[in-house]
Amino acid sequence: MSNEEGVDATNEVKVRSESYDVFISFHGEDTRRNFTSTLYDALRHKRIKTFFLHETDHRGEDPPSTVKAIQESRISIVVLSKNYASSSFCLNELVNIIECMKMNNQLVWPIFYKVEPWEVRHQRRTYEAAMLRHEERLGHDSQSIVRRWRAAMLEVGNLNGWLYRENEYEYEFIQRIVELAVQSLPRFDVFLSFSGEDTRYSFTGFLYHALRQEGFKTFMDDEELEGGNQISNTLLEAIEKSRLSIVVFSENYGYSTWCLDEFVKIIECMKTKNQMVWPIFYRVEQSDVSNQTKSYGDAMIAHEKKFGKDSKKVQKWRSALSEVAFLKGEHVKEDEYEYEIIKKIVEMAIDLESHL
Repeated sequence: MSNEEGVDATNEVKVRSESYDVFISFHGEDTRRNFTSTLYDALRHKRIKTFFLHETDHRGEDPPSTVKAIQESRISIVVLSKNYASSSFCLNELVNIIECMKMNNQLVWPIFYKVEPWEVRHQRRTYEAAMLRHEERLGHDSQSIVRRWRAAMLEVGNLNGWLYRENEYEYEFIQRIVELAVQSLPRFDVFLSFSGEDTRYSFTGFLYHALRQEGFKTFMDDEELEGGNQISNTLLEAIEKSRLSIVVFSENYGYSTWCLDEFVKIIECMKTKNQMVWPIFYRVEQSDVSNQTKSYGDAMIAHEKKFGKDSKKVQKWRSALSEVAFLKGEHVKEDEYEYEIIKKIVEMAIDLESHL
């Protein structure tokens, strides 16, 4: 990450005590002011926690090591440029990255930035010249460390990665990397409970795609369900493993026995597993849901006629709906832009994840 020589990568780490999603290893002179800084900004824009060591970070009296940052990252991106191997700091990083790949199954993505993979793999051209300079500078003490550097370059050169040449737009190239990072770093699971006839092709459909675009693993049933069917084990398991359930209460939600069974399970998980539950009141009032009035009152009366007034099933539904009075949620009214509400919900989910 720097063109300075002789930095000991075994020093105690002086970085923030937090895990990172992505660690970027790069040669400052080659790519700091263009490619790598743009990549860093693009990753951060997607709210991906990215470790990027700035030039000023290791010029003081107490230079930081990056071992812990590498160990705690889920992906290491190695930008292999013309002068990467000239930096012992970069090479020490690479050794640690390869070790974490083998020991912790960490993902390692090499980017061959205006160099060929075989140049890195077999240490040819500028990589060969850099190794010879290291051997000459370090003398007899160099055999062990240079052997480790060479082995790490052989390993990274054999990995699947990206090859960047000068005849393509950098921003398009970076966009592809960022898109794969979003897909490879799934956030916590989100379960969407909703009435298909009301919001499947409108509000809930757009919310689902917005959450997926930000990397959340989101469960949304894709089939129209008959209200009389018993809730499946697949749905129950999806609710149990989700960190967050978003319940879109709409006019016909209370008529669906499937939706009501889902909501009973969601409330159960909220109480026993500390699951987060966010209600969305889509053109209905919170009080009508919790008190079972208007369409929710009509729905409960219809269920009682079908299953009996003393039905334990209906009693469970009523009890779960009454819990809505204690939940904080969002209201979607007819005179509001739905995309603004969806954007707010996604931002709240991202903020929730950052505090977990």
